[in-house]
Amino acid sequence: MTLIPNQPYPDLPAWEDLESILRNGWGVPGAAQSFQGYAEKNSVTVFGRVQIGASHVIGDLPQHFRAIRHLSVQALILGGPSCLVELQGGTASGGWQLVMSAYSLGLTNAQMMAPYGGKYLSIAGSYPRKAVA
Repeated sequence: MTLIPNQPYPDLPAWEDLESILRNGWGVPGAAQSFQGYAEKNSVTVFGRVQIGASHVIGDLPQHFRAIRHLSVQALILGGPSCLVELQGGTASGGWQLVMSAYSLGLTNAQMMAPYGGKYLSIAGSYPRKAVA
């Protein structure tokens, strides 16, 4: 392996499977779903297809996937509209979470879950990564 100077994580695998940290209620065993991330130099790329089960998608992102600030990633409800998925930090547990944004649809969480619960959400995007001290 060739190391790149000043690369904070030179030995990370190319893509990491993040399905194991999906929140309860998300995903159905045996369903056609995946959620993966790729951390490199100063950015993170996430890609996934999960079944909608609640507004919180991921409960606590690993440290090397955390963003430099709160931001949004584009998502698409399959058979429905596009929406945003927000990366939020500073939760009670101190972790970062990935949350489906009901506000991007102009709905409350309850209004969003009624028509879209059980449908698939496709997430894809990149964002700047927070430096690790």
